[in-house]
Amino acid sequence: MTPISVPPQQVTYNVKQTGWISPSQWHSFTLAVTEAFWLLPVHLRPCSPTNGMRMQRASMMFPSPEIFAFAGKDEGTYVSRGVMFTQDLSADFRIETEGQPVDFFTRIALILLYQHCESCYEISSSAGGVSWSLPVRWAIRHELISDHAAPQPFSTHGFITGAADELLIRSVSGGERLFTTADWGLVSELEFTLEALKTDKR
Repeated sequence: MTPISVPPQQVTYNVKQTGWISPSQWHSFTLAVTEAFWLLPVHLRPCSPTNGMRMQRASMMFPSPEIFAFAGKDEGTYVSRGVMFTQDLSADFRIETEGQPVDFFTRIALILLYQHCESCYEISSSAGGVSWSLPVRWAIRHELISDHAAPQPFSTHGFITGAADELLIRSVSGGERLFTTADWGLVSELEFTLEALKTDKR
C-alpha cells in the first residue's frame, strides 16, 4: 500500500488589519476560538510558539488577554513558525503552514477573526475561496458563526447531496478522535479535490 503524504500544495494566507478591534469583538473572538480548540481532534490543535509543546489548555493560546498566539506541530519534529494576533493594530503579515495539520486550525482562526471582528481584517488565501469552504462549514456546524461569510467566495453547494461535506466535517471534529499527519494529508487532498469538482459543475 502506498503511504499517504501531505499534498505538496503550499498555501499562503495574507492578513491585513484594517480597523481597531473593540473589546466586545475581541471577547467574542476569544470565546469562539477557545470553543474551536476543544472541538478539534488533539492532533489538529495548536502548539506553543515558544517551545513547540502541544497545548493542553485553550488558555495557553492567550499569553496575555490581548494576545492570541500559536504554532503547529506534527508527530515528528516539525514545528511551524508562530502566528500572533493582538487586539491592538498590528502590521500586515503572511502565514505559511506548509500543508501541515495546523493549516486547518489556522483557517478556522482566520474565519473567526473575519466574522467576530467584522470589518477589522482583510484576509486572502493564495488558493482562493477553496481555503474557506471546509472551515466555514465546520464553524457553522459547531455554532461558532452563523453564516457563510468568508474572506473570498466559495461554493456553498453540498457535494453528492452534502454527504461528502458531512464526512469531511465529521473527520475533523471531536476531541477524542485519533488523528495523524497522514490522516490530515488525506482530508486535505479530498477537500481540495471536492471543491474543484464543485467548481467544474457550475
